[in-house]
Amino acid sequence: AQDTLSQGPPLLRPPPVPAQAIDLYRYFVLLAMARGGIHLALVGILALFGQRCGAMWTQGSVVAAANSTSFISKFCFSFNAVPHQRSGTIDVTVRAPSLMPGQHVMLLLLDDEVDSYPGPSSAWNDLSCEERTRRAKLHYRLDPDDAREPSGQTMKIKIVEKLRPRWWYIALNDCSSQNVTADFTIHAVNNAYGWASEFSTDKRCVMYVLMPLAAVYTCLAALQLHANSVLADMASSDSASSKAAHPFARILLAGLSSACVATCLSILHSVLYALHGTAHPMLHVAAQLLYVSSDFVLASLLLLVSQGKCISYIMVAADGRRMLRLLGPFLVSCFLLELWGDYSVSRRYSVDYVYTTPFGWALILVDLVLLGMYALNLRSTYAAERNRGDGAFYRSWGVAYGAWFLALPVAAVLSQAVLAPYVWLIVSLAITKSVTVLVYAALVLGLWPGNTRTYFKLFVTVENVLENCASPPSGCSWDRRAATSR
Repeated sequence: AQDTLSQGPPLLRPPPVPAQAIDLYRYFVLLAMARGGIHLALVGILALFGQRCGAMWTQGSVVAAANSTSFISKFCFSFNAVPHQRSGTIDVTVRAPSLMPGQHVMLLLLDDEVDSYPGPSSAWNDLSCEERTRRAKLHYRLDPDDAREPSGQTMKIKIVEKLRPRWWYIALNDCSSQNVTADFTIHAVNNAYGWASEFSTDKRCVMYVLMPLAAVYTCLAALQLHANSVLADMASSDSASSKAAHPFARILLAGLSSACVATCLSILHSVLYALHGTAHPMLHVAAQLLYVSSDFVLASLLLLVSQGKCISYIMVAADGRRMLRLLGPFLVSCFLLELWGDYSVSRRYSVDYVYTTPFGWALILVDLVLLGMYALNLRSTYAAERNRGDGAFYRSWGVAYGAWFLALPVAAVLSQAVLAPYVWLIVSLAITKSVTVLVYAALVLGLWPGNTRTYFKLFVTVENVLENCASPPSGCSWDRRAATSR
């Protein structure tokens, strides 16, 4: 790696929102006003988020403890096989008003090679302050005169990688006997990526996954909305026909809508980041919350299907409340884990996939427990229904739906045992989101009113209502056979 050192402009600031981005917001707002209704509300919220973009460059404050190393950021750089051609650049500005002459504080740049910084370990913790400095690929001593200035001390660094993408870590190494408080701003760029130069290598291809997902979710949500309208028309005569299927269909539409909006928010977040390196964190948080809500809906529907709801038995309101009590804590934990993976201090010095941390493995264990519950429910329902015409559904589609619970464990195992760290994110995203959208599509197809080969009971006659009571554990103890015998 080659570098230059300069004391330059004031602390790096994220660039302002460009005029073309503001024009884009205005265009969408005018379009929404023309359409009216929910379009106006949704696009207005998105425009508000976009105009309140906060800095996504790494910036903050850190207390560098005496004789210790404080990691402040990491970034995955691509490689360039052409000799001496840069792969990326890092601009670092550090301001330390309390830094005194004689204090020995270094800015370290380490990569993920074994002889530099292979990750958190006891071997790294046992190194002395001087040994850690020697392991750095680049290091700069903070000059008290420059660092105490309002503009801070600025370092412009060129990164050269020739073999493969690597993680680079930025840290402050205090080899003195006094703590130092420092404000920092870091801007890292992958120069070879063109429009995606603001992205770390592990996040470069996220847009290529999100765009098709948004298109598919939009189509599925539109189809399910139409299906729900047809079902509502069928039930308008106030007969028992199709009413048992309506709760299931409405919940399915809610899950699809949550996934669709979450994917659109993620795309907006990525577009803003690609345009000028800034995006409002609330976009990401809102998207994660909606993704979790969509997963909660899908997990609930699948567990209900494993109990024969809307296939062999009637679905009642108590079923939904029971699913909320069962799955609510698990999905909230997943949401908190995702946020921790994005904003935890430990993310600055570790590249571990969030679901391969101890807490992540605990959640995967819970996911496997849910799979076990699904399998047990499916087996019990199949044993009761295999001679009544619905057995083929539980043998085929029931088993296929259960694959959704394996998506997250498979992604975690691949991340831990097979894949390089810089592809963990994109592979896990592709696996989990693809399986989710396939299962949603299968449910939409199964509930489609014109599907004559479906096993879902869209039309429930009065006789079937009496014959197919809500199945245990919803509170009914007699099944179809008992009803028939009466």
